[in-house]
Amino acid sequence: MDGTGFLFDLEANTSLGEVFRLGDTDGILYVEDFDAPPAPRAPEQSPEPPPAPPEPVFTKADVLAAHAAGRQEGVQSALDDARLLQAQLQAAATQALADAVSAGRAALERIAAQQAEGAARAVLAILQAAVPGTIVRHAQTELDAVIAALVPGLRCEPELRVRVHPDLADYVREQLVGLLDGEGGVLSVAADPSLSPGDIQINWADGGARRDGTEIYADIRDALAPLGLPALEEICCGKRT
Repeated sequence: MDGTGFLFDLEANTSLGEVFRLGDTDGILYVEDFDAPPAPRAPEQSPEPPPAPPEPVFTKADVLAAHAAGRQEGVQSALDDARLLQAQLQAAATQALADAVSAGRAALERIAAQQAEGAARAVLAILQAAVPGTIVRHAQTELDAVIAALVPGLRCEPELRVRVHPDLADYVREQLVGLLDGEGGVLSVAADPSLSPGDIQINWADGGARRDGTEIYADIRDALAPLGLPALEEICCGKRT
């Protein structure tokens, strides 16, 4: 043995003293290893206290301010949602009202048209019933208006020929004689049963004029035709109710 071996390199019959004499070798077990006092143990050190917590980044005032700001933001968001909901409800109500008004307008237009037609029918019926009697009662007034409008401009005519209803021939003659007062030429007034009371026909050398209730009636009927109203004949004869 060279003194550098391990225990398991010794011979089986090696004594313990021989092993102890190997203390100057470089092996693991040395003689002085058994004789030297044990190395003093290092005193146990108490564990170091944990480091102090870092200073807070936010102060209490900051936290309270952030809390207040968050609360205010939540309140504002709720108010915004409420306003949006209110606007949506108002829009829906307005649309519903518009739809109702549109439907009501159509119904009102139909009712107005029916009422207008009914009113027109009533007026036409009154005219149909009243005009003939009115013409008879106010025939002289009608003739006076025609004579006053035409005859003053015919005083220089050499001849005037007048035709009226028989019941009014004398009345018209007196009015013409008084109006012409001897001026002009020949005046003739003839009774014509084909003319209605209030109608008159005046002729002179170069022209003539006529007041015809039948033509006036036709003009009224033609003026009402574009309105789609019932004709006087329909009301009179009961063709429409």
